[in-house]
Amino acid sequence: MIYSQKANPNATDSELDAKRIVYPDYRGIPDCDLAVSLTEDQISTILYVLEGYMQGNDDDELVQEMDEIFEKLETVVDNHHDMLEDLCKDIKDIPYNEFDDPLM
Repeated sequence: MIYSQKANPNATDSELDAKRIVYPDYRGIPDCDLAVSLTEDQISTILYVLEGYMQGNDDDELVQEMDEIFEKLETVVDNHHDMLEDLCKDIKDIPYNEFDDPLM
């Protein structure tokens, strides 16, 4: 005996849904910032690559997205440099007395 079956031409929605692959909907999950540890050289490399890729790219939406990433990374590096400059100024303001230096 050969078994054969034809699809129901008047299938209900529930029958059609049963035959569809259901993928999770990630659109409801908010995009959040992630804590990432990168060196200044690594960030500089990423900025260099982004800048090169953005030049001559005609996908305006992608260029805008890369520009936002570029700005965030550049701001992090600038803030780091500002913090280092402030730290160096604070150290320069401390009077140095060689007699108080424990290494001398």
